[in-house]
Amino acid sequence: MIETARGTVHEWQRDHMGHINVRAYMEFLEEACWQFYAMLGMTPSLLRSGALHLAAVQQNISYRKELYPGDTVAVRTGVLEMRDKVLRFRHELYNTETGDVCSVCEFTVVCLDPESRKSQRFPDAVAARARELILPSAPG
Repeated sequence: MIETARGTVHEWQRDHMGHINVRAYMEFLEEACWQFYAMLGMTPSLLRSGALHLAAVQQNISYRKELYPGDTVAVRTGVLEMRDKVLRFRHELYNTETGDVCSVCEFTVVCLDPESRKSQRFPDAVAARARELILPSAPG
């Protein structure tokens, strides 16, 4: 897995039970998505150019450990599956002090033709880079 984000939990992310709320976990994971896409070659400028779009079609998340203001976190990411038009990847959000995995999220995204809004193949270079990052335990 490769590191795709780092951050710090802030006081304003705390909920009424004293730990950070689920929205905050998703904020860290969302930041990691955009870094990961850029690492695969789907840079901000490419996405803004209109050459392709991405659609998140499924996210499955589990919360394993609570995080509190002041905790430092990082996200590591690996590819579960790379098909012609579909990319599945896994994020692990972990506490950098303890090493505990606090949240795991699996994302499924589809590459879209921006004009037709129908699925299209990922660019060959993106697919090749994603295949380099397939996790050893990933199915297929």
